[in-house]
Amino acid sequence: MVDSNVFTRTYESSLITSRSVANDLKAFWSQQAVKNSVIDELELCVVELVNNAFEHAYKKRDGEVIEIVCTLTDSTITVDITNFGEGMSQDDFASALEADFIEPDADDPNTWVTSGRGFIILAALVDKVELTLDDNRNTFHLIKSYDSLA
Repeated sequence: MVDSNVFTRTYESSLITSRSVANDLKAFWSQQAVKNSVIDELELCVVELVNNAFEHAYKKRDGEVIEIVCTLTDSTITVDITNFGEGMSQDDFASALEADFIEPDADDPNTWVTSGRGFIILAALVDKVELTLDDNRNTFHLIKSYDSLA
């Protein structure tokens, strides 16, 4: 029996995989009557983490495994994004979430760097984000409360 409140799919890493994952999840969330504002926020988070898997965990290698599992309850969306590449340490993860957001300043090119902002934005858009490291399995857990349209 297939659970209509669970989305499970495996993708191959590439530069464009994040867009495929986001489009598939957006369709799933829309079918579940999730508000567009929540979908938009989660899309940003998913794209960030799938891109990070490709760029950092897999060092831009195409064809590596990225697993996506999304579960909806009456009020919570959980998205698990798993890669099997180089893991991020818990210390680096905590630092990335707690870093200060530096506003870009037109007069200071040092503030134009985009790297390092993803986790700050991600943490602001979801209720909880966790990282689980299990041997070579690296899973980011996103948890977000939501109200359905119904």
